[in-house]
Amino acid sequence: MQQRENTFHDHFEITSYMVDEKQRLSPIFIFYLMQDIAVRHCAITGASWEFMHEHQLFWALSRTEVEIVRRPNWHEQIEVTTWEKKPNYLIQPRDHQIETLDGETLVRSTSNWVLLDAEGKPRTLEGFEHLLHPQLDLHAIERPAARLRESAISDEQQPLFKPVLFSHLDMNHHVNNASYVLWAIDDFDKEFLRSHELTSLSLNFIQQMRGDDSYGIYRKEIAPGQFLSSIVSMNEKVEVCRVRTTWKEEE
Repeated sequence: MQQRENTFHDHFEITSYMVDEKQRLSPIFIFYLMQDIAVRHCAITGASWEFMHEHQLFWALSRTEVEIVRRPNWHEQIEVTTWEKKPNYLIQPRDHQIETLDGETLVRSTSNWVLLDAEGKPRTLEGFEHLLHPQLDLHAIERPAARLRESAISDEQQPLFKPVLFSHLDMNHHVNNASYVLWAIDDFDKEFLRSHELTSLSLNFIQQMRGDDSYGIYRKEIAPGQFLSSIVSMNEKVEVCRVRTTWKEEE
């Protein structure tokens, strides 16, 4: 992808702690890298975490869609690029693309972010327009991140609740976005994960989870190789996140 104005990118080497037993970049580290590059881009545009914290505001991810063409291998060099897209009232879209240094597309992603105040209420971007530098004609994924209307919750399942751990939390004292990815994927058994490869992932965040909570997961297959997971809060007794994953069998 040719670099353009108002995009931000950096090079990374896939190190040993980023890969799974297949020696490929693990899905959770895909999210870590995208978070890292987005935070650094925001800092350059003036919307750093420190600036937002000073104004008692923070960005929250509401939806994201990720397409995985190929997961890079251990030692491989990659370039991660991010940019903002045209805002839509409460929604600030952001795209990511991961490529090899030769320009091979590995991962494409689009996401929706909302600005929240100290009480967790959405607010408009009015007054912060100067911090936004959108690309109007550049898309990693042109369509908006999918809205997952269906829930996986059913009376036939009784999920095992596990505590939210300190390592699951972010600087805002909420569960880190990537932790939901980790939970949803680890809900599959090892035999399935060893014989299948993740090709796409969609997340819808409904409510934030905090560190004094526990989570449970409902899961159902909605099409061959496609699963819907509902992550629920034990304290609030509500669904907090929906995750749709698509898999192909390893060749």
